[in-house]
Amino acid sequence: MLIVAAAAVPSAVIAFFAGEHSQTFAFIAMILAIIVVASSVLLLTPKPTRKAMPSDALGTVILWWFITPVVTALPFILGVDNDSIVRALHEATSCLTTTGQSVIDVEDDVWPISLVVWRGMLHLLGGLATIVTAASVLAALNLGGPGIHRTVLFTVPETSFFDAVPRVARVVCAMMSISLLALFAALVLLGVAPERALGDAVSVLTTGLVDPAGTGRQPLDTGPSIVLGIGLIFGSMGLAIWLPLRDWKPLKAITDPELVLFLILIGVFIVAALFSNLNLTEGLSWALSALSTSGLALSDPNDYQRIPLTVLVLPALIGGSALSAAGGVKIARFIVLSRRAGQEFRQLGYRRSILGFQFRDRELDERSVIGVWVYLIAYIFAVFAVMIAYSFLGESFEPSIRLAIGSLTNSGAVVGDYASNLNPAADLLTIFAMILGRLEILALFPALSVSFWRG
Repeated sequence: MLIVAAAAVPSAVIAFFAGEHSQTFAFIAMILAIIVVASSVLLLTPKPTRKAMPSDALGTVILWWFITPVVTALPFILGVDNDSIVRALHEATSCLTTTGQSVIDVEDDVWPISLVVWRGMLHLLGGLATIVTAASVLAALNLGGPGIHRTVLFTVPETSFFDAVPRVARVVCAMMSISLLALFAALVLLGVAPERALGDAVSVLTTGLVDPAGTGRQPLDTGPSIVLGIGLIFGSMGLAIWLPLRDWKPLKAITDPELVLFLILIGVFIVAALFSNLNLTEGLSWALSALSTSGLALSDPNDYQRIPLTVLVLPALIGGSALSAAGGVKIARFIVLSRRAGQEFRQLGYRRSILGFQFRDRELDERSVIGVWVYLIAYIFAVFAVMIAYSFLGESFEPSIRLAIGSLTNSGAVVGDYASNLNPAADLLTIFAMILGRLEILALFPALSVSFWRG
């Protein structure tokens, strides 16, 4: 939480120099409140009597995702035309989970610059937390199938679990910073205004929407759009290609199974877009934006309305890499299931054969497949449960589908404008669904057990 307070300092400084007095007060009040409460917890909490376990880390992660939106919502109440605490919570949760859609109206659609910066900082915090959690906590707990989240960055230490997390965080911070600066520089050199270049660079790396009007803006010229498309690939793959590039192994990066399948799926969805009367450029733009779960428009967003709903939501359900900030089921799980299916077909001809399959040079067993199947079933169940809940809360069929899938996959473009007119109960459901999707569904199940919190 002290890191969250530090992240709010740039917004407070910008609000002060921009003359945004309400926002200045909001940011200073939020920062001071966090510092007082967090410091008190650090000072008053005694030294642990046992070493921290992966379950302790998961408890910390769950608490962080539910507490942080509450703490960071104050700037979305003061200084804007919003008197709803639930709407402010929705806005903060949308940014932290990198879903990105905005539900707050401002006068003349001109947002205070400090709030736009704050949206960007929340995206970066959420993206960082997501990748670090996947590469450490979820990897240690083997949620969603062993091997899906594992990297060379993390092994469970013999000491406290948290001793090994800073290394992952440092690498992720470094990779995000380098990529962000490279994208920002490229966009500025191509003539994009610095403020939009910075916002779009953060959007593609965190697969979110920093600009509140990101889904409806007119696209950039061809050159900057190509740069954003490349950035979306990096954002969708995350550590899957960052780590090989860090080790100067570009061939390993471009042959990574998740990247290969991601590019194949891009081709498949381009064909689907062509059947929806989009041209090749429009199809490529939509496929990249949708499969990355970003929603950032690389071409005219009005063209995407011609795509049937069943096709429109499918890329978001698939998502990007398991080691990125992208939402969805994640490509790695589809790779594991397809390879297991291929193994079964080969064994039909050789019933006594003993076959195995690998993922990233790691042999996977039946437990891996069972873990992936359990995750997939839980995800499908969550989609239908949230969809039915929206129906009982008064939403019609299509909005229920888009709200449920868009929230659980953290895809702002799928949610669209439907989130702007929700009643408070449906708004709270959307907040919960966005956090549930960011926790990858299964991570929240242990929290339902009393024994989990008792250690």
